[in-house]
Parts: sequence; structure tokens; C-alpha cells
Amino acid sequence: MFYRCKILNVNFPSSMSVGTFVKHLPFSKPKTSFPPQRLNFKSLTTTTTCVTRSSSYFETLNSRQKDQIHLYVDALLQWNQKMNLTAVNEVNEVMQRHIEDSLAIIPPIQNSYISSCNNSFDNLRIVDVGSGAGLPGLVLAVACPGWEVTLVESMNKRCLFLEHAVSLIGLSNVQVVRERAEKLGQDSNFRERFDVAVARAVAEMKVLGSFGFFCFSAEYCLPLVRVGGLFVAAKGHNPQDEVKSAERATNLMGASVLQLCSVESHSPHGQRTAIICLKNRPTPRKYPRDPGTPTKEPL
Repeated sequence: MFYRCKILNVNFPSSMSVGTFVKHLPFSKPKTSFPPQRLNFKSLTTTTTCVTRSSSYFETLNSRQKDQIHLYVDALLQWNQKMNLTAVNEVNEVMQRHIEDSLAIIPPIQNSYISSCNNSFDNLRIVDVGSGAGLPGLVLAVACPGWEVTLVESMNKRCLFLEHAVSLIGLSNVQVVRERAEKLGQDSNFRERFDVAVARAVAEMKVLGSFGFFCFSAEYCLPLVRVGGLFVAAKGHNPQDEVKSAERATNLMGASVLQLCSVESHSPHGQRTAIICLKNRPTPRKYPRDPGTPTKEPL
């Protein structure tokens, strides 16, 4: 069973389409693109396959979108005083380390989706797995009002915050689902229903050992992605070893790593990497496994 938080259904007027928004983003095209097959991990170095740079993605938003982001940030910091939503507690830090980071993955998604999926970019079904405080999914919903965004979060308190934030800023293109990703991936209403799944690691997850965030998120996210869709994991500055260790898990889920894309970031390491996977075939029915099993028995 899953629980959908009710959200306020408010019309979202926007003077800028997703295509127009992305067109105005100051990013460079990827220098190298990979066919939908396994990467040669021996050739991976500290340089990723494409780079996007911008002094501020936030400045590309229209005035209404900027106001919505400010409302969200204010609510985030207010609720953060009574629950653990983020370690950042200053407006400027939230804008730099969370908002800009979230917006920065839009160009890599666009490049990969247009080149590999051959479908319209303006109307995507997005699922943000382990959304937490709504990063990046809620921010993507503001920037791209044509996208239908599902925020998946297992903790009730965080779902209550997401429900409040969605209602406060007036988004009609978002649903909040309280459920574990392992269960949602076995639900026919959600399994292989999304064009793109996103997951964001906000810190190095040492508790996961050598397998890391990407290995586990592949099993959580890829069962939700349709064949021909993308899984985008926003990771730290040097994920090559983690990607290599997760190669088996990614392939078992029916996907392959398409490219690694470095994006500017105000994180402590100065950049983040979008790991982009293309789903080539259906995920075997036995995945995802029961809750708790992926962390106890990594693939």
C-alpha cells in the first residue's frame, strides 16, 4: 500500500515553456556521447564526458518561478528548525548548494533524453526517489511546469513538509507518495511508468561501504523507469569507482551507463556529477527486492 498526500490543485500559469527555459541555460553541449552500451571502465578518468557550467541557473527562471523558489526556501528553513531536512541553515547556502545543484541537472537530462530517447522533452514523467526535502524533484517541478513530478519519500514527517511546500507555492504538477521505493517498484501503478527517475546524494554515504549510493539507488530507481527512459543519479565529484562497482547492479536492472556529466556546484568539492543511465530492457520481476534486502545483500 502507498499513501498519497493531498496537494492543492492550483493552475500554474507560466510564460516560459521547458524548451524555452532550457534554451536560455548557459551550458555547453557534451563533447562526447556514448551509445546505449556498457562503458569501458578502464578508460574512465577524473575527467567526465561532458561539462555544464553556469554562474547561476536560478537567474534563468522567470519572476514567478523565482518567487516560488524563495517561498520554498523560506518554508524549508522554517520547518528545518523542528525536523532534520537539511544541514544547511542559511538562505544563501540553500540557494547555492541545493537550488543551483538541482537546476544544474536539467541540461544533462535534456541532452541525454533528446539524443537517446527520441521523444519530446517538454512533457516528461519524473520520479524523485528518496526526495527528502524535495531536492531535486520539487525544484525541477518549478523550473519545468510541463513535467509531471512524483516525489517519493518513506518518512511521514518529510511527506507532510512536501505537502505543505507544494500547496504553499501552488504546484499542480506534483504528487507526493509516502512509500518505500522497494515496494513502489513492485506496484503496477508505478513500475516502469516514468520517463526519468532522479536521485540525489547530498553527502558521501560511508555507511554503504565500497558499493556506495549509486549501487543501491539503481535497484531503487530503475524498476520505476520505462524501457527507453533514463535514470539520473546526482553524485559527488569523483564517482568513477562507484560507477564501476555498480556495473553489475545496473545491468541486472536492464540498464547501462550512458554518460557521466560534470556540473558546476557549490558543494565542498566544487562540482557534482550526473550519472546518466539508459534503460534498454525491462527490469526482471524479482527486482526491487524486499525492503532492507538491497542494503544487506548488495548486488
